[in-house]
Amino acid sequence: MKLAASVSLMFRELPLLDRFDAARRAGFHGVEIQRLHEGDPAEMARAAKDAGVQVVLVNCGLADYLQGGPGLSGVPGRELKFRETFAETLEVAHLLSAQHIHLGPSRVPSGASRAHCHATYRDNIRLALAASAKTEASLLIEAMNPVDAPDALITDPFLAATLVRQFRQTRLGLQFDVYHVAMSGSDPVISFEAVQPIVRHVQFADAPGRHEPGTGQLDVPRILAALADLGYAGWFGAEYYPAGATPDGLGWLASLVGSEAAG
Repeated sequence: MKLAASVSLMFRELPLLDRFDAARRAGFHGVEIQRLHEGDPAEMARAAKDAGVQVVLVNCGLADYLQGGPGLSGVPGRELKFRETFAETLEVAHLLSAQHIHLGPSRVPSGASRAHCHATYRDNIRLALAASAKTEASLLIEAMNPVDAPDALITDPFLAATLVRQFRQTRLGLQFDVYHVAMSGSDPVISFEAVQPIVRHVQFADAPGRHEPGTGQLDVPRILAALADLGYAGWFGAEYYPAGATPDGLGWLASLVGSEAAG
């Protein structure tokens, strides 16, 4: 089972560049970087190489989304900003040898129709596919959950899957987040089976709370093992907010990677 840790959310008790090695020592062979603006891309690339970890995923810049704003990916009037931000992300992804680029969520801004936002989102996906045609990284879209983000443009994983299928592009795939699916009230394993052919990356956190496995109501190790049994062979990305110091909450790793987690 290939496990990656988010160095944007986890190991934050350490300086950014130290988190790559900390993740590898904990038992992760890959990392995700959701907040590229927090560090220098060249330095992060060196840190990943020195630690011996694969950069599995980077997020396209989200503009003001994390501050409660609309974001970029499906916001009418911000198409030029999305184009510029994606071009910058594409360069950084190449430098980091990132496997996936998540195009990021957005919200329906006040005064805009959901239909207009969906049309903008599709146009931006089309633009991103064209701009990245000569790269090896795949593009991902993901559904948020309606509890944490009721005004998000995409809150249904099956709608996200429909969008992916409409493009008929192998370089566009679904980012399947166990946490978001569970918070939407669906069974992650059953939902995964329905969209499995287009899933390119899986993320997880316990629910509710979005903390490490063992802090909520999900049996995360069982869920991940079930997805692997169904034939998923990609990366599993730990994308959670540690309830305390990151190392103190890594007991769940033992059931997935065995003795390596102790190394």
